Amino acid sequence: MIQEDSKMSKTADSGKWFVCDPCGITCAVITYILVLYGEFVVLFILAPPFLTIGTLINVVVFTTLGFLAVVSHLKAMCTDPGVVPHESASEEDVLQRRQKGEDIKYCKKCRSIKPERAHHCSTCERCIHKMDHHCPWVNNCVGEKNQKFFVLFTFYIMLLSVYGLLMVAWFFFNCVQQNFEGCDSIMPGPLVFILTIFGVFEGLLFSLFTCIMFCTQIQSIATDETGIESLKKETRQKKSLRESFTDVFGTPPSLNWLSPFTPPPTSAKNCHLTSVCTSV
Repeated sequence: MIQEDSKMSKTADSGKWFVCDPCGITCAVITYILVLYGEFVVLFILAPPFLTIGTLINVVVFTTLGFLAVVSHLKAMCTDPGVVPHESASEEDVLQRRQKGEDIKYCKKCRSIKPERAHHCSTCERCIHKMDHHCPWVNNCVGEKNQKFFVLFTFYIMLLSVYGLLMVAWFFFNCVQQNFEGCDSIMPGPLVFILTIFGVFEGLLFSLFTCIMFCTQIQSIATDETGIESLKKETRQKKSLRESFTDVFGTPPSLNWLSPFTPPPTSAKNCHLTSVCTSV
């Protein structure tokens, strides 16, 4: 069964999900363009003047990091972040159940009962379990089911940016050694300089931005506290460090933690409502 809202976000038993938010889609497209621009600079500016085995290895490593970053982004964008299934109830019904001693929360916007640690996203127009924030760069909320992919996206973009900066430094070092002879073998010298400097600014900006986001996410996982919970200063019993990381990345610790092709762990504990439970 597929559910739709006014933004045409869809979720199904297969886990398909997409949010048709113009701002988010624009940011996602810009992300892909910037990754492709970095690949263009490496393939057509940095690599051609110095075709050696080391250069080919650098190109392969850079391209692999870019590929992993794009896959992680797609996974973060197209994975259900942890949408709470509707358990329709009026405010009067909720009041009656609370009077009977039930400890339940109610979302007036969804007009539905929501579990602990769920918050409403005004962009997705749904309640998301363990919602950290809505990120326009991945056109999705970062929640229980896609946090791993978001962390990997920031991690690989950070590595990609730093690696690209190192390749630019290596390029200019070799050019200086050769008095810039042959460094403009494919394009005119001024154009090479302009495109490379733009790449440097891109690398510096995104290495810093993604490093901050990556560290923030790791801290959020380590403390078992989402960004929203931190802002609202919500208190509850927290999980251990090991439990927090295995909930996001799986167990036991392995190279699968670094793979965007391995889905995050799912189990019966993902059934959050008292009377409504969906398989994931």
